Amino acid sequence: MCEIDNQIVGFSIVDLKENNIWALFVDPNHDKQGIGRQLHDLMLNWYFNKTSKNVWLGAAPNTRAEIFYRKSGWKKVGTHGKGEIKFEMTFENWKNKSTASNNV
Repeated sequence: MCEIDNQIVGFSIVDLKENNIWALFVDPNHDKQGIGRQLHDLMLNWYFNKTSKNVWLGAAPNTRAEIFYRKSGWKKVGTHGKGEIKFEMTFENWKNKSTASNNV
């Protein structure tokens, strides 16, 4: 969860049992401030410290969420639910991405 001036402006939820990202939301009034990126990275670091199992999520096609996840290194693996894109992140891809970002 991210708070600014005692207001919740973003949150994320990952489910270790189902190995999926249940939520990652940022208040539109706090968009483009890096909050989503920080929540995303914190969540995945926590997740992969607990398990090395692949994690997945669904995102509606042609949305900012789809673009965000593609830029974040998620790979499309199919569809989910009512036409959502199913993305997956592997432990290896996250570890390599995290190592690459730390070396920049």
